[in-house]
Amino acid sequence: MNKFAFILSVFALINCSKEESENATEYSLVAEDKAAALEIHNKARLDVGVSALQWSDDLAADAALWAKNMARKNRMYHSENDQRNGQGENLYMTTATDTERSGRAAAQAWYEEIKDYTYSPIGSGQNNFGAIGHYTQMIWKTSTHVGMALAVSESGATYVVARYSPPGNFVGQTPY
Repeated sequence: MNKFAFILSVFALINCSKEESENATEYSLVAEDKAAALEIHNKARLDVGVSALQWSDDLAADAALWAKNMARKNRMYHSENDQRNGQGENLYMTTATDTERSGRAAAQAWYEEIKDYTYSPIGSGQNNFGAIGHYTQMIWKTSTHVGMALAVSESGATYVVARYSPPGNFVGQTPY
């Protein structure tokens, strides 16, 4: 499997602009990819009866900074809570070179965690949080906005980051 996802938020601006910086190439999501990723998020939310997310360019800009950081280091890892400005975060990495579909691929991978999810409070022992945390952040009832971005490392790995506001995945609480 070429894809590997990790937990909590990801998106960026509409046009497919590209800028080089310290051995990482940052890409905004193309309009179609942005729309598809948002649609996947909102389908997951509709399935459980929570309101749709709205796109945030501010969250996308924050996601772009973290995606670029991971691409520079060629390593996927979560930012520290104090680096997130109170945002949730989902991460995804792939070696596929199709950056025009990476946003939707990330959102779809997170959505597919539904198969491993049993409705219960976060941290209750009902679920392996590492296997369902992306999905539960997508559907978190109080999250209202998402922004995503991606960056490509010098080795060709694509790192996708989603940021959510307000964040979700609180221990002892249910996502909806």
